[in-house]
Formats: sequence, C-alpha cells, structure tokens
Amino acid sequence: MKHISDEQLENDLAVFSTIEAVAAPNFFYTRLNARIKEENISNEVATPLKPVLVICALALFILINSLLLKGNTSLVTNNSNESIEALAAAYDQTITN
Repeated sequence: MKHISDEQLENDLAVFSTIEAVAAPNFFYTRLNARIKEENISNEVATPLKPVLVICALALFILINSLLLKGNTSLVTNNSNESIEALAAAYDQTITN
C-alpha cells in the first residue's frame, strides 16, 4: 500500500476546496419532478391490479389443469396396456409379466 505524506494529502484535499459548484439548468428540476410524479401515478394505478390478475391466472391454470388430469385418468388406465403392447410391437419386443 502506498503511503502518502500529510503534506501531500493536505495539498490533494485543498484542490477540492477550489472546485466551484455547477448549477443545473432550471428545466432539469422541473422535468425531473414531472417524471417522478408520472411514475408515482402509474405505479399507484398498476399496483393494485397486478396481484388480482396473478391470483386469477393461477386459479384458472389450476382449474384447467385439474379438469385435464381428471379427464385423462380413465383414458390412461384403460389404454395403458394397449399402448405398451403397441410400443413393444413397434420395436419387436415381447412383454412378460
């Protein structure tokens, strides 16, 4: 680690005291405030709707999923042996129990 003498540190810090503040143009603050207010208004309108939409979408997904699974269970149990035999026949295999 480089050691700096106290005198050199004081000289470096003195440079900061000579720096003049730069003023921003007047329209900068007005545009910044307008943009902040616009974002706050859009967030206030959109935020309450998002959880409701997510919950409705998940409920609809679960409903459709359960209906599809309920409808397919009887098909799977009835045709499972036939589909296994068809697959075995396609690959010239035999099934033994």
